[in-house]
This record gives sequence, C-alpha cells and structure tokens, in this order.
Amino acid sequence: MKQELLDKFTGTDVSIEADDGIAILRFGKNAIRYLTDLEKRTHYFELLDTIDNDPNIKVLLKLAKPNSLDESTYQDYIKSLCGEAVTLKDLDSSWKFKESIGRGRQLCFHQYSIMRNLSSKTIMIDGLQGATVTPFFGQALSADLRFASEDMYFSLEHKKYGLHPTGALPFFLPRYIGQGRAIEMLLTDEKIQAQQALEMGLINQIFPRDDFEAECINTAKEIAQTSTPTIETTKLLSFTYADELERHFKSELKLMAAL
Repeated sequence: MKQELLDKFTGTDVSIEADDGIAILRFGKNAIRYLTDLEKRTHYFELLDTIDNDPNIKVLLKLAKPNSLDESTYQDYIKSLCGEAVTLKDLDSSWKFKESIGRGRQLCFHQYSIMRNLSSKTIMIDGLQGATVTPFFGQALSADLRFASEDMYFSLEHKKYGLHPTGALPFFLPRYIGQGRAIEMLLTDEKIQAQQALEMGLINQIFPRDDFEAECINTAKEIAQTSTPTIETTKLLSFTYADELERHFKSELKLMAAL
C-alpha cells in the first residue's frame, strides 16, 4: 500500500496495518465522523480501493473498539446533525433534519459502503465489540463474516430518535431470520445479545473479550490461506442481488423525501 495513503490513517480514529495476507482496519472512538466529513470519507474509500486492488491482501478485517459504535457515540453524532433547533425525537418527521447535509451524507455513506463490501474481491470480516447501533448493525450484515466479543450486542437505537432503521437493516435482516420476525425485532426489540445473535445466524463466532483481537486476526489469517480464485468466485456468486439492493436504497431516499 502507498505510504502517503497509510500516513493519513495513523491517528486514533482509524488505523491500518497489513499482516500475512490480511489488512487490519481499526476504528476508534471518533471513527463515526467519517460518515459526514467529505475529506476523511474520500481518503477512507481510497484506502479500501487500494486494499481491494492489492494482490497480497485477501481479507480485510475491520475491528471496532468497544465504544466506537455504541449508544453514546451515536447520540453525540445525531446531536451534531440536528443542531440546537431540532429535538431528539421523531426526527424522520422533521424536514430540518431530513434535509440537512449531514443526514444525506450519512445515508450515502452507508449505502456506498454496503455496495462496496458486497462487490469487493476481498473477504470482508467485521469484528464487533460492545454495543453496535442500528446503522452499523445493518452494515455489518453486508460483510462476509462477523465475529463478536462476549459482551457485544446490537442496539436498535433508531427507535429512540424516531428514525427508520438505516444501514439496509430492513433489507438484510429478513434474509437471516424471516420477514415477520425481522419486522417484530425492528419495532419491539431493544437489544440483541451476542449469544442470541449467534443462534440466529447473525454472527459467525463469539470470542472472549480479552483475546478478541488476537482470535479475529488468527481466524482471518486462516481464511486468507484460501486461493484467490476461490475467494473471488465465491464473492461474485454470493452477491447476485445487486439490483434488488439498489432498489431498496432508492426506495429509502424516496420515502424520506415523502415523509
């Protein structure tokens, strides 16, 4: 990978390293700022493109710190989008919020990130610790594999703010647990604990918190031993619903404009 690009990811928000066929992308407390900061977002997607085109990298492992995608971080982010003039309630019915540049950039970030995950030639693995709020829950389901710490849980925080579930969660969740159960969960459940998520097939493995990163890295390296043609063909054959997902995203933006 280009050194000048790597130099842009040496802080605490996002860091990157390569090791034995895998790239390890770590997200810190303020990583959520990449959703709306155009310069940061451009560098981030440039980095993903570089990783995807590197023949020595077969697996991209994304490791979220325990507090990087939790409720308090999400609340601070939503507040930053709202400003003082908008209350944190029934936000989908607020024109001021829906028409904000930040909200539009947030939706576009998730949509583009998800399409990238699915169309990438690289195996995408999400390592989740602590709370993972709604939009990142949905985005995690677009990864090829998901590993969780023992204390990980999915937090359906969107209901608290009167927001619809973003991150394509209404698209992916029924594919795992069925339409009826998915709708019920999106409207009534507050948290989905790691063990429950494992039993539902929403995550692949649970690792002890103390050894979480090491277990994720070792498993990712094992997967990286698979031949490149096998990985690329498997990815391509697994993602045959691009048109359906694009229609979902278009419907999401259309519905937001109509509400």
